[in-house]
Amino acid sequence: MKNIITVICSSLLIISTCAAQKPSKAEKKLYKTAQKQLANEDYKEAQASYLELSKLNATNEIYQFEGGLSYYFADFERAKGIPLFESALQNSKEDTIPELYYYLGRSYHLNGEYDKAKEAFNNFKPFIETSSKSGQELMKKADYFVKVNERGSEFLAIQNENTTTTNLGDKINSSYGEYAPVLKKDDNVLLFTSRRQSASSKKLDKDLLPYENVYIAKKVDDSWSILTDENEIEKYIPKNLNSKKHEAGVIYSSDGKTLYTYKNDLIWKSILEDGAWSKLVELDKNINTSKYNIPSVSITKDGNTLYFVSNRKNGIGGKDIYKSAKTSEGNWGDAELMSESINTQLDEDSPFISEDGNTLYFSSKGHEGIGGYDIYRSRLVDGKWSAAENMGIPVNSSSDDIYFIIDNIENNGFFASARDGGIGGMDIYQVCMSCPKTITNTINGLLVNTDDTPINDGEIIIKNVSSDSPIGTFKTKNGKFSMTTDKTGEQELMVESPNYEKQIVYLNLPKTSSETDVKIILNQFDKDSNTYQVLNLTSEKLNLNKSDTIKVEKVIASIDDNTTNNSNANSKTTLGTYKELYSYNSNEFNTANKSFTTIIDKAISKSSDGTIYINIESSASRVPTSAFSSNKKLALSRGEKAQADILKALKAKGISSDKIIFGKIDAIVSGPQYNGDYKNTRKYGDYQYVKVTVK
Repeated sequence: MKNIITVICSSLLIISTCAAQKPSKAEKKLYKTAQKQLANEDYKEAQASYLELSKLNATNEIYQFEGGLSYYFADFERAKGIPLFESALQNSKEDTIPELYYYLGRSYHLNGEYDKAKEAFNNFKPFIETSSKSGQELMKKADYFVKVNERGSEFLAIQNENTTTTNLGDKINSSYGEYAPVLKKDDNVLLFTSRRQSASSKKLDKDLLPYENVYIAKKVDDSWSILTDENEIEKYIPKNLNSKKHEAGVIYSSDGKTLYTYKNDLIWKSILEDGAWSKLVELDKNINTSKYNIPSVSITKDGNTLYFVSNRKNGIGGKDIYKSAKTSEGNWGDAELMSESINTQLDEDSPFISEDGNTLYFSSKGHEGIGGYDIYRSRLVDGKWSAAENMGIPVNSSSDDIYFIIDNIENNGFFASARDGGIGGMDIYQVCMSCPKTITNTINGLLVNTDDTPINDGEIIIKNVSSDSPIGTFKTKNGKFSMTTDKTGEQELMVESPNYEKQIVYLNLPKTSSETDVKIILNQFDKDSNTYQVLNLTSEKLNLNKSDTIKVEKVIASIDDNTTNNSNANSKTTLGTYKELYSYNSNEFNTANKSFTTIIDKAISKSSDGTIYINIESSASRVPTSAFSSNKKLALSRGEKAQADILKALKAKGISSDKIIFGKIDAIVSGPQYNGDYKNTRKYGDYQYVKVTVK
């Protein structure tokens, strides 16, 4: 872990050198403990320590950054580090911890938030010093993750909603990691490999994890459970298959009477004879070379072709997939390297041949994927294997997805994945390629002031970000609101309530049915002659704790001699209002709008018995403007243009200038903080407007 941080930091233009405010002795001692736990890879302990430090000093970006690292390097529940990284970014200057963008990007990526990940890596790239070799390598890595996340967004947009993946649960999976599922379909029996602690041996391998062993699970009444009875176990694997070293199940033959397995860095086979499994026998040297072999093979239904993985000198690169045909003497022939449709310069693994022999499933790091190993398939067409086809989301994730097996109708199968949200580092999942699902996500919300008093008459407008389709508008009663939807993924919540500015916040709904409690806290405070508004959104179930702060900023400007104090206009009765929304960088006021014509007519009716008072509020969002020198000037320009057009329209109707009094333009910059996503018009569009009030 230290080495990874060192490589990244040494390749940056700016390295973190700042220190937090001087802590108390207790805080300093706790921080020293947390750093030691992180360095020693005691991640659970480090997580607890950094969370406690964040409570002591909620604005210390170093605590939050290193706390995020304690989740990132744990390889488990990495998404829990995202709020810490986000908070560190919010509380730091842009150049304080440049490597923060890297780890935030990786965390977003692993959590399937591909657009956010791409943005983070693009923000990270300017800090990389490319004059050094390590910097050049780091830039390649950043470019790689930008491309990977672009593909992730593409796959997410076209994912088949009828494809479902289901974790087999803690009866099968453990915190140690499970993989290499082998199905004996006629018996509803699943072999799998696990590195959990076994009863037969307490020894650990060099990586300080238990040795691999083969376990057998049986499905009864739609529930999987691991067999413990030795007599039952010996129906499916040879006696004493598991030892004090590594063993792994590989594959059954189509008839279930031959088991291929991995032991002592070689592939072996055992045959079921008279109800008992024979002694293990090594496969031919054409399969088992003297070099290290990979425990991954698949055999065709007729038993005459074997696909396997090996590190050989004649390979394309890394681990490659080979095939061998059985000779007339019953031996395995020379290994044949599969084509570049299958193999790449990086690793390939876990081949699985379909029952008809025409589809090869495998995992690869070298084809165009979305992170780690992805699962692919290739079809045999006119004697040639087609280009590898990525199986897409949700079969694939941002982590390693491997050991894919599927039934003869290519609908139900199993695979192993290290995706976030599992039980261990790698878990076994079941997949159904055509299983329509109904998802119901319920949000039970509470809108409150900072002192926890409920906000009544609040309004929550919820939209699905990917489709921009409104889910509904929900009024608060005693601060409470509730909604149910079949939508998943990112949702936009626009919060409006009395005495507060309109503000937008986002949350992600899970892709499985759920009921979620969320709490929205609004607060305004004054600082340095400015007013700020903070929206805090929390949800324990969604592991969510995010804040958004906007500045309620007003710029007062007078533009000509026809203006007077707002106080004069404010004392008059309102005849009507008109609000015009603007596109990015535009200051053109739409005088052709029917609502504008209506309000001009109301102003004219007023002129017959008195003076027309007109107030203008103009706003620009926080998206940086490319056409004006600042957002303030853009907002003011909109107000000035609107005033000129209104004055022109009234004069054209015969109204004299002495009967038209404009209040000073309230030009403001409003809306959510800008996060580099200027194309997100749904997020910023409502804050680009001119509002005209006639009195």
